[in-house]
Amino acid sequence: MKHPQLYVFAGPNGAGKSTLSASMLLPGTPIFDGDKEFALLKKEFPSTDSGNLYEAVNGHIFSDWKNKAMEQSLDCAFETNFRSSEVMSSVTEFKKSGYQARLIFFGLDSLEASIERVKLRVANGGHQVSLDNIKANYEMGLKNLTKYYQDFDSVHLVKSFASNELDRKLTSYLTIEAGQIEERAELIPDWANDLVKTAELNQYAKIMDKQQPEQNQENKKDQSRGIGR
Repeated sequence: MKHPQLYVFAGPNGAGKSTLSASMLLPGTPIFDGDKEFALLKKEFPSTDSGNLYEAVNGHIFSDWKNKAMEQSLDCAFETNFRSSEVMSSVTEFKKSGYQARLIFFGLDSLEASIERVKLRVANGGHQVSLDNIKANYEMGLKNLTKYYQDFDSVHLVKSFASNELDRKLTSYLTIEAGQIEERAELIPDWANDLVKTAELNQYAKIMDKQQPEQNQENKKDQSRGIGR
């Protein structure tokens, strides 16, 4: 039985999620972009408080989108800075509906790079983000990446490079399948180190847990043959 797929495009502000996500999916795959939904609401209700509009986007608008996708078992995707653990509530909803969850995390080398990317986007007519939010999104996104990576069927770490906002290319750094590192670049950027170290430790622990019963069984055999004490 083929499982429907949920793709979660995560990463800090300016990392390239909105620019590149559609190119990584089959044409027509629905993608929920909260920033675009907010822009539509702001255009329709310019005098409404922005906080209230974001609540609407993250509340009933996103909920309706999720329900529609799950009812039809559609392959789909949503974008997030991964700042909040609430993201995992949505991932859990999809998994309970039979989905496989794929995380594609777009990284940036530093907070300063995120700030500069946002400035470039604003200069090209894109939306502004406060420095406090850029900082929180950058730091908490990386923490939640390390904290929740095992809850995804696969994790892919990538970085986009660009000579300008419209010319983006991807470099892949790491692929994790079912909690196990399958592919990794020779050089891993600093922002990915915590995840790599955590994944390697967990991978080693699983190997040791698997070997322990086998070792206990072998010890029993040795004792029955009079080997050892």
